[in-house]
Amino acid sequence: MKTPAPIHIFRPGTQTDVSGTTLAFTEAMLEASAKAYDPALHEAPLVVGPPQTDAPAYGWVQALAFSQSGLAASPHQVDPEFAELVRAGRFKKISASFYTPDSPQNPVPGVFYLRHVGFLGAAAPAVKGLKPVAFAAGEEGVVEFTDDA
Repeated sequence: MKTPAPIHIFRPGTQTDVSGTTLAFTEAMLEASAKAYDPALHEAPLVVGPPQTDAPAYGWVQALAFSQSGLAASPHQVDPEFAELVRAGRFKKISASFYTPDSPQNPVPGVFYLRHVGFLGAAAPAVKGLKPVAFAAGEEGVVEFTDDA
């Protein structure tokens, strides 16, 4: 199976999470998040929607990279049936959930650490302008960027 392309999951700027909290994300903050990401500490799952729990996982984020356009997640171990649903356009949009820098659950305190990448069906993402996905909720200390459509 061909390795999936990286997924554009987040961009710098002022963003509002699902709880209505507005946060400003600088390029330096996102670069720190990418550098801190370590699947051995917490491997972020690929999930459907903004779940209350991070289950079930339809794949995993192997690596996180930063560029001027924001964060890109490199998926791996993607469920083939889920990948086909994404290719068919059933999940066109993305949401990202992060542990806040001061969250007791954060594996790397001091940075926003990726918790999960959510694939959205009909829900509109809170962070607009992310690149399309293509495969070739209220918990303390967590911010999630998506809309409840």
